[in-house]
This record gives sequence, C-alpha cells and structure tokens, in this order.
Amino acid sequence: MASPGFVEIALTLRQGRFDLTIEARLGDAAAVLGPSGAGKTTLLEAIAGLRWAEGRIAVGGEVLQDTAAGFFLPPERRRLGYVPQDGALFPHLSVQRNLLFGRPHRRAAPHDPEVDALVAALDLAPLLDRYPRHLSGGERRRVALGRALLAHPRLLLLDEPTAGLDPLRARKALARIRRVREELAVPLFVVTHDPREAMVLASDVVLLEGGRVQAVGPAREVLLGPAVLAEDGGRRRENVIPGRLARHHPEGGTSEVLLAGGEAVTIPHTPDLTEGDELLLSIDAEDLLLATAPPVGLSARNAVAGHIDELLTVGSSVYARVGPWLVHLTPAAVAELGLALGVPVWLVAKTHSWRVVAG
Repeated sequence: MASPGFVEIALTLRQGRFDLTIEARLGDAAAVLGPSGAGKTTLLEAIAGLRWAEGRIAVGGEVLQDTAAGFFLPPERRRLGYVPQDGALFPHLSVQRNLLFGRPHRRAAPHDPEVDALVAALDLAPLLDRYPRHLSGGERRRVALGRALLAHPRLLLLDEPTAGLDPLRARKALARIRRVREELAVPLFVVTHDPREAMVLASDVVLLEGGRVQAVGPAREVLLGPAVLAEDGGRRRENVIPGRLARHHPEGGTSEVLLAGGEAVTIPHTPDLTEGDELLLSIDAEDLLLATAPPVGLSARNAVAGHIDELLTVGSSVYARVGPWLVHLTPAAVAELGLALGVPVWLVAKTHSWRVVAG
C-alpha cells in the first residue's frame, strides 16, 4: 500500500478568468471529483506536464516539477500514462501499432507475453487489425489504456474513463480498469464528475469546484461525510460494496452475491456474469430500511445484521452508519425505533434496489 503522500500536488494556475489552486497529498489510487468547469482536466494536463502551472508535483517520491527551484521535467520524461477522453490514438496506425507505440522500442516479439496478456485483459484481440476510425469511443479508450500501460508508467492518468458509455459498457469498463490496475499494480489518478466512479476506482478523493479544493481525504469519508451529505439535498447517496457472484437462479430472476463481510444478498439476475466473478454492488442510502428485530413476513429478500456506528443529523435528515453502509432516515424514524450508538439493527433491501456498478 502506497503512503498518503504517493502523489503530492501544490499547484497554482491562472488562465484568463479561471484560477486553479490545489494542494493535496494522495495515495496510489486517487480521484478528483467535481462538476464541469471545476478544473479537473486542467489539473490532469498540468500533472502530465502538458500545461504550465506554478508549484510542485511529486510522484512516488520523485519530483516532477518544482518551479520555485527552477525545475520542470518535460512531459516525455515524466513517465506518466495519460489517457484523455478521446483516447488520442494515431489515426494512421492500426490498433496493434498504436499499442506498440507505448513500448520503449515500439516493437514486440511474435508472441510477446506482456503484450499478449494486456490484449487479453483489455479484450483487444478482435480489434488489432482495425484503425481508430472504425472503433467506438469505448474501444478507443481501451486501446489508449493498453498503450499507456505498455509504457510502464509510474502513474496512470485517466480523464472521465466512462464518459459517453452506456450503463453496461461503463460497468464493464470500470471492472476492467480495477482488474488491470490490481494485476499490474499501477498507481491510478482519475478525474470524474461521477461520485460512484470515484468510489469504485479510488481510495482517496479530492473534491474540486471552481478551481478550489472543497475537501480531500479517504473516499468514503469525503463522499459520505457530513459536508458532502449536506450539499445537493436532491442527490441520492450510494453505498458501493464489493462482492463475488455465488450462483444464478434464473428461474426466480435473481442471482446470489456473497459480500466481502460474508453476507449473502439477492440481486436481479445478471446472466452476463459468471459464478465466481468479483464485482461491486451499489445501493442507495434511501433504499435501505432499518429494523430493530430480525425481519419476517416481508417481500424484501435481503436482511443484513449490524449495529449503529454513527448517527449524523444533516438538515431535516439523519444518516445512520452501520458498518460500511449508510442509511437515510427521518428524525421521526430514529426516535420511534430508539436508535442510538451500538443498537443492533438489520438492514433490509429489495432485490431490485441493487445495481452492479463494476463487474
């Protein structure tokens, strides 16, 4: 596990009327989250060395720039794998030649194990002879990701990796990025506007708005913390939980998933996944019910035991933390159920409240 200071950023950038100021120390799986115009892509380009910014950047203990000391490492020497939204592939090169452009010598043996493994991991074999103009947006990004990884980057920079993808393709893309990152142990820095994407891909998160840092820290603490919960009251808050597909029940229209804590839950049938597949589930805090006794006689198929770890009052709402879960309640429900720290409870959820967000 990398230290919280694996990526160190202290930058100031002025561009017309827009100012970007950021200072953060992050681990090896980080996300910058914010709305359009927050400065996310500008920050990514500054880290890559493609846009001038005053200040200091260090990755893995190596300084990439320190303008106060007169030091600025050019982009080609930073060893960063930058994957922009459009992939930025060479239009005159086939997919295979685009991939090999990431290699130090831009060549591969007829059966290069590293190239073969990456082609398999990214499902690129059917695309190798095609040209970028014949690829979809998602396919172009997969090729660009493969090219970046073959350069053995010290840090992989991704700009909105699922932008423009439909829900199924986005789900597959997130699962693929997680798997490749874990298998190759490549540090990751991603910018996104989607809190779910940040939860899926990152351990640390920076909230950026109008070129200023609003919050920074561990992903769950930032994205499900009091300050964020108090903002944008109309947005639903998601729980993202890892699990493994245990078995399918097609006759009942369901699939069974074992969660990381060992609990079994029932989700809508997911025939595109195979038993044993690792996945990430999502359920809204608003879709979880709390019971103070083991529930019986309900149509809801899922009940997970736990106890109240924290009660957060945010405006006219209360959020209960139960282990890794966040539950949205009313003050009346808290009072009627006698909820308090340490009280044993059961989380209850309908089958169709679950979504597979990566897998």
